[in-house]
Amino acid sequence: MPNSPPARAHVEAALRAQATRTAVDLIKDRARAYAKRPMTLENIFPGLSAAAPETIIAVAKHLIAAERNAPRRWFGFGGEVPILNAKAVLLSARALRRDERRRARPRAHDL
Repeated sequence: MPNSPPARAHVEAALRAQATRTAVDLIKDRARAYAKRPMTLENIFPGLSAAAPETIIAVAKHLIAAERNAPRRWFGFGGEVPILNAKAVLLSARALRRDERRRARPRAHDL
């Protein structure tokens, strides 16, 4: 039976898993775009492109919290873009912070 409860649960789980994979791919693609063109961070928050990674992370966390707590009606389109952008900014800033720490760490052959 196509509409039996176990079949429906299986379809819902598959759709949820695909939606998660799609969101993760969108976030990673957007984070890569921010890394290639840091000036596009200005569209998210003024001054962000010149900020230190720690500042960018703090702003991104604030934006994510603000989006999650914003009262709005959900129509199924458009509302997900700001939070995907904020999560991409967070991912990009964490990668930038990791790279800066890696560069600052002395290597064994440098000692």
